[in-house]
Amino acid sequence: MRWLVAGVVILTNVATAYAQVRSVKLFTSRAFGYFVGDIVRSEVDVVVDKDVSLLPASVPQSGPLNSWLELIASRVEESSANNTRLYRLYFDYQNFYPALDSRALEIPGFTLSFISGGSTVSAQVPAWSFLISSLREVLPAPRASGADYMQPDASPQGIDLRRNRIATFAFLVACLVALGFLARHLVWWPFGARANRPFTAAARRVRALFNTSEDEAAYREALLILHRAVDATVGHAVFAEDLPDLLGRTPSFSPLQDQFSAFFRSSRRTFFADDFAVATADFTPAELSRLCERLAAIERAAR
Repeated sequence: MRWLVAGVVILTNVATAYAQVRSVKLFTSRAFGYFVGDIVRSEVDVVVDKDVSLLPASVPQSGPLNSWLELIASRVEESSANNTRLYRLYFDYQNFYPALDSRALEIPGFTLSFISGGSTVSAQVPAWSFLISSLREVLPAPRASGADYMQPDASPQGIDLRRNRIATFAFLVACLVALGFLARHLVWWPFGARANRPFTAAARRVRALFNTSEDEAAYREALLILHRAVDATVGHAVFAEDLPDLLGRTPSFSPLQDQFSAFFRSSRRTFFADDFAVATADFTPAELSRLCERLAAIERAAR
């Protein structure tokens, strides 16, 4: 009775172990057409239960396998799906067998080990063979010299690059033309000194000024820069009382009426009341810079 119970337990454990490794599949690139020095690749897919893990030490490592075969690379990829785990193993072998005729060579199989809980499960990867061909005849025709058996190197063939050069030159010219239009639109060098875009020049100067400091001296200088830009755009000095006339003559500036009003108020408080704190509280350096940028954008769109 004891032997019967022991047999049932052993069979149960064996069935459980086999259930943990669900499948082992071997894939090869091709079975023929190899020569000495070629790389022979294979792929092994092993599907196991989700709680089964591969022991990395059981994966064959790079190195010579025999006198003519060397494993030069191996890597493992792992993925999970539907309560199973897939281990995909890639192997690159290099063949050094100097065959004198076509013959089959065998890549040896190996055993992978997996662990589940406290038990170890094995999966056998089978051996497989490929056909190798010789580089020359077994008995070639006699030649006067051993060097006569060597074939001359193939002469390099020139590639006509004229069309590519023309296309490249045309593309370069188009890029330079586009860059020129962009530089003119954004008033970059050498277009930065144009007098017909005072707000664009003012925005650049105010931006550079506030990047350095936003103290009272910088704020005063920024106000003066914008005043001069407004005067240059209109053609004469513009004061707060002239704001309705300015907006009437340049309707594109009408959406900025509130910002213009704040600008003139802050200018008056800064230069006539000497009240920097109140001026910047009403119209901050950031708001002054944004007003310059918006005026520059309107100016670029109009011209």
